[in-house]
Amino acid sequence: MKSRILFFSTLVFTVLFIFSSCSDDDKNDNITPPQLVPNGAYVINSGGKGNNAASITYYDLDSKQVRTGIFESVNGIGLGDTGESMIVYGNKIYVAVYNSGIIYVLDKNCKILSTIQSETADKIQPREFEAYNGKVYVSLYEGYLARIDTTTMKIDKKIAVGPNPESVKAANNKIYVANSGGMNSKNGYNNTVSVVDPELTSSKEIEVGMNPQEFKMDKYNNLYLISRGNYKTDETAVPNKLQQINTTTDKVTVLEEGHSFLMFPYGDKLYLVNKVYVNSIPVSTVSCYNITEKKVVEENFITDGTVISDISGIEFEPASGDIYVLAANKKNNGDVYVFSSAGKLQNKFDTGGSYPMGISFIKK
Repeated sequence: MKSRILFFSTLVFTVLFIFSSCSDDDKNDNITPPQLVPNGAYVINSGGKGNNAASITYYDLDSKQVRTGIFESVNGIGLGDTGESMIVYGNKIYVAVYNSGIIYVLDKNCKILSTIQSETADKIQPREFEAYNGKVYVSLYEGYLARIDTTTMKIDKKIAVGPNPESVKAANNKIYVANSGGMNSKNGYNNTVSVVDPELTSSKEIEVGMNPQEFKMDKYNNLYLISRGNYKTDETAVPNKLQQINTTTDKVTVLEEGHSFLMFPYGDKLYLVNKVYVNSIPVSTVSCYNITEKKVVEENFITDGTVISDISGIEFEPASGDIYVLAANKKNNGDVYVFSSAGKLQNKFDTGGSYPMGISFIKK
């Protein structure tokens, strides 16, 4: 493994690049927010790039009722183009709207507290969040890691990382950034992770599998990374890989190949979503990788015959232990399937928008 270490002098980052506007507009203040009950979840729908159809849906975990278009009903405006991700941290929700170049900071009823975007022609391209030590970090697809001050609700600093960064994860007082190189896929994806200090003053790169996309941390504080390869099925195919990064030495170990498109840790298992395309049609499966045994122990987590063709996300509700599987549908709205820990379907609901990207559980 090769490491290329680059030390940067402290960045004097002017806030002129980014401005933050508080939501005190009359049109927002006159809207009565919906009364959402304390035990619920928000689903962010991408809406598809170029459609300006991103949305947020609320799901009541107790009553199983669904309320679509929550952001629009609360704020009187649409969410924007390409909802990418969201994170709940403290009493705020941070939402990345990729193709609109906007980060919204919301309260827990989805009312806008602050809007973060570029004031220049070159808009920011927010992708994924990570909360750490009172700050929220966000990858910007144009090649930066930015830090949001949770009090001022403004970006206070940024640092250059690799091309087209995706997932961000804090571990052992370091910030890890997956550099996908996704915009250069025809010439080959990137194969590095940037390791940055929390003050965004220095960075180094470590070599990983092609097209790094997603980090997760298990209950033992082990850091895992999925690299998705090049998505090909011919002789030039580079398979997806599940890797573990030693956060002390930054050594990378490949754990398995061919099962890993998405993942989520729960207990002693990593739930691995694999996705392959047959005649351009996605086929998804969920297997279980045992953390201690370091091998796949269940080829199919779903035990009741439920088939989900295009899985776009997976998450666990901590109170019940239920597993929420997000499913995309190019022609219709997405769905969320709720499974028990035994892999049996408990419930299913329409997300009210296309291509659900993530689900966040929330208590007020």
